[in-house]
Amino acid sequence: MARRNTGGRIRALLFLLISFGAAAVASVVIYFVITSYQRELVTAQRPDETIEVMVAAKDLGPGKTIVLDDLAMVDLPPDYVPDSVLRQPEQAVGRVPRERILASEFIREERLADPEAGLGLNAIIPRGMRALSINISDGSAVSGFLNPGNYSDVLVTIEGDDNREAETVTLLQAVTVLAVNNRVGTSIEKMDTKYKPSVTLAVTPELAEKLTHAVAQGVVTLTLRNDIDVTHVETHGAFASALLGGQDKEKRITVKEWTEKTRKSQDGTLTIIRGKGVSTEKTRQGP
Repeated sequence: MARRNTGGRIRALLFLLISFGAAAVASVVIYFVITSYQRELVTAQRPDETIEVMVAAKDLGPGKTIVLDDLAMVDLPPDYVPDSVLRQPEQAVGRVPRERILASEFIREERLADPEAGLGLNAIIPRGMRALSINISDGSAVSGFLNPGNYSDVLVTIEGDDNREAETVTLLQAVTVLAVNNRVGTSIEKMDTKYKPSVTLAVTPELAEKLTHAVAQGVVTLTLRNDIDVTHVETHGAFASALLGGQDKEKRITVKEWTEKTRKSQDGTLTIIRGKGVSTEKTRQGP
């Protein structure tokens, strides 16, 4: 009778057991991988931590007292919120913006006047500055488009006389417009051209003296600047002779000064005066 071959059966059984073990290990690994991905997915879908901050519900002009309807509350991640942003409406209601605050812009402490500064125009005058109102023609006010919060340059034109020609110079640069007529921080609108506008500027005491003197002595004109352009540039003034292709300022003198004069001394020296230039010539002596 033939001997049974049991070795093959044992090898087959071992292979089967090893296969089941590998499958079990693979299942455990797949389970842990899927579980890890599920946790990461839940974490990614979870909303970020936010805080409630205050923004402007509409454009707020300088000098306008803030009321509750001017404010709105929004939720934002803390990393996007500067430290100076106010969080509670009571921190802003009743205060006055120093400058224009646009809709949906943060309400920040540095954009508001001090609570003790009062209300209206006096609340937005910077420390050490003065509010000075000047009456100008509508054409000198950039066709009526000047509004509170704008930056402006101030030009003055002084008429000439026998000893000096007419000149236009830039007296002030990047001056803040505090008010136009009785408008302090209202919405942007074109001024009524039927009336001569009054523009109130923020200037230092020294510049207030110069501007007052310029208004008394000449014609003042305002130019409008971009709201983010406060760069001071060097200017040299404009003169009638330069506009007509004349000489430089350093060489410019009146017709009276250019009148030629001669004077002969006893030793025969002839002095010639042409304006500011003086020359001498030796003439021949007589017999």
